[in-house]
Amino acid sequence: MRSPQSLPPVRRVEYPNWEIGSHDWTGSEGGSLLFWVTFVLVSACDYLSKNWIRQNFALGESRKILGSFLRFTHWSNSGASFGILQGAAPYLALISVGCIILAILIYPKFKSAGPMGVISLGLIAGGALGNLLDRVRFGSVTDFISLSFFPPIFNVADCAIVTGAVLMAVFFLLTPEGRFEE
Repeated sequence: MRSPQSLPPVRRVEYPNWEIGSHDWTGSEGGSLLFWVTFVLVSACDYLSKNWIRQNFALGESRKILGSFLRFTHWSNSGASFGILQGAAPYLALISVGCIILAILIYPKFKSAGPMGVISLGLIAGGALGNLLDRVRFGSVTDFISLSFFPPIFNVADCAIVTGAVLMAVFFLLTPEGRFEE
C-alpha cells in the first residue's frame, strides 16, 4: 500500500450545473436571451390573437368564452390601454417607438437584475410593439378581452405592458437587486 505522501494530489473537477433553472437566461456578454424571447413571444401572441379576432368576429361582436366571466368582444381602440386617451394614436405610436428603443438600449443594464427585471422589460417592449403594429396598420388597436368585473376591453399587449410595469415596480421597490450596474 502506498503512503499518503506518494499519492498524486487530488484534482477537483468542476461539472456544469444541470439543474432546472440553472441556465443564465439573463445573458452574458452579447445580450439577453430572456429579454428577446419575452419580447418576441409577446409581440407574436398579440399579433396572432388580434388577427384571429379580426378574421372571426365582426366589429362589436361579442361571444362568451367562460360564461359571463370572460367574453371576446371585437373592439377598435384609438386610444391607449383600457380605452384611455381616445384619438391620440399618432402620439401613442411615437411613445411606443420611444419605449421600444429605450428598452432595447437599456436591457443590457438589466443583466444583473436577474429574470424578473429582464422579463418585465421584455413584456413592456413586446406589448408596445404589438400595439404599435396595429396603430401603424389600422390607425387604432384591436381590443377583445372583456372581463365581467373590469369594464374596459383590452388585448394581450395591454396585459403584457401592465404585467411588465407591475413586475418592474415590484423589482425596483422590493428587491435588493433592483438597481442598475455601475
